[in-house]
Amino acid sequence: MTGRRSGLTIAAAIIVAISVLVTAMLTVALITNYQHLGRLAKVVHLVNREYLEPVPFSTLVDGAMKGIVGSLNDPYSSYLDADQYKQLFEQIQGSFTGIGVYVSKRDVNKLVVVSPIKGGPAERAGLRAGDVIVKVDGVDVAELDVDVAVSKIKGPEGSEVQLTIFREGGQGFQEFTIVREEVHIPVVTAELAEQDKRIGIIQISQFNKIAASEVDRALTRFQQEGVKGIVLDLRDNPGGELESSVDIASHFIPTGPVVHIVDRSDGTETAYSTRDYIGLPLVILINGGSASASEIVAGAVKDNGTGTLVGTKTFGKGIVQMVMQLDGGAALKLTTAKYLTPHENDIHKLGIEPDVEVEIANRTDAHYLVEKQDENEDVQLIKALEIIQGKIQ
Repeated sequence: MTGRRSGLTIAAAIIVAISVLVTAMLTVALITNYQHLGRLAKVVHLVNREYLEPVPFSTLVDGAMKGIVGSLNDPYSSYLDADQYKQLFEQIQGSFTGIGVYVSKRDVNKLVVVSPIKGGPAERAGLRAGDVIVKVDGVDVAELDVDVAVSKIKGPEGSEVQLTIFREGGQGFQEFTIVREEVHIPVVTAELAEQDKRIGIIQISQFNKIAASEVDRALTRFQQEGVKGIVLDLRDNPGGELESSVDIASHFIPTGPVVHIVDRSDGTETAYSTRDYIGLPLVILINGGSASASEIVAGAVKDNGTGTLVGTKTFGKGIVQMVMQLDGGAALKLTTAKYLTPHENDIHKLGIEPDVEVEIANRTDAHYLVEKQDENEDVQLIKALEIIQGKIQ
């Protein structure tokens, strides 16, 4: 009995020691945080009182919030003021005033053109996917948050913006002066292949709110027309909404998950599953401008073996952002999760390799502009049609 009491006493002492240690650690953390908050308040006070020029308090607070998000060192997270959030919302809805180009941060200090919008001023001026935007109107944008850089590229209709870009392949630095205009974002185009009317071609430019319903209509029409195979063109598609990509991918894989979403540090995982599988032979066209939601679709099809990926390696963006609206019209865009393919492959910064690699002529880099061209000249589409024809004959 004495030994048992001794053991209980030791256990109780250990528990008390652990409790004291945890309490001490929490106390230190609280003191440290209070010290930092006090330091922040003092900086705001000193700037407000001592800085040469008067600064509105709201400007200081906005700067503090941008600094907080900037400290994450995540090119996809940002604090959006009211104007920036309005621009983002307009783009999601399908139109905005600018030059018509999707950009992203390849790394923290490199603003890369993911893809120009078909028919937009950037495409007409000659910008290509893979171009690195170095300066906007003479201002270096390498260190800027991506949304701040985008706000500098956008502007009033009819105004000009000058871009300094760096282009790989030995072409070096180039200057572009582009007139801003209202850009309407084409979402989905669907047509029968000129070479073989049994094959339907669906091109998706981005996964916005209306993309899934437009793909639904296209597939219904193709089924009525007796289509026997599908080419899904995701080249230069920079992504968009998670739900839209899941809805569209669901048509092309029979059972199981489309994508796994893994939330922050606790590792909570959510699987989005399929619906409405159409069961037709499928080829997906991809390239270095295929990013994010495009990679969800391509990764789901590749893992399930229900289609063939043709083209070049995708961009490699395997993380998910949420846009959380704040008061005053501002918003916080924050990376909240990463996504994994159905086989739980992490493609972030890696991309997805095609099953059949087909390069564009005279280009060695992974990114290139897919120009609207005759079906007989598009070597990637030609290969896609050959693969589909081999499956339906």
